[in-house]
Amino acid sequence: MHMPQLIEAIGGLIFVSGAVLIVYFLARFTFLIKKMRIEKGLPEKPLAYQLTKTDVAFAILGVGIGLLIATPLSTLELQEDTMDLMIWGVVLISGAGGLLVANQRKK
Repeated sequence: MHMPQLIEAIGGLIFVSGAVLIVYFLARFTFLIKKMRIEKGLPEKPLAYQLTKTDVAFAILGVGIGLLIATPLSTLELQEDTMDLMIWGVVLISGAGGLLVANQRKK
């Protein structure tokens, strides 16, 4: 193995190990806090906002509409970086619009 490949492999291993450790400790301490609350007889705190299937459907619909809008934009004669930013911007803004619509339906 060459040195750059070894460095990339070690960096990837460190990144994945860090992500696994973060998930492990978050899950463990969340479980311990819930267990302690149950043992002391405290009521479980309700979530401030629960994601529903409708919210997810509106977000996916928004992203889909963004992709439909971005597809014809990809035929424009622009630099590759500009095109990528424009397409991602359209997709993300339309996905956020879908979430806003879902949020407005709840009120």
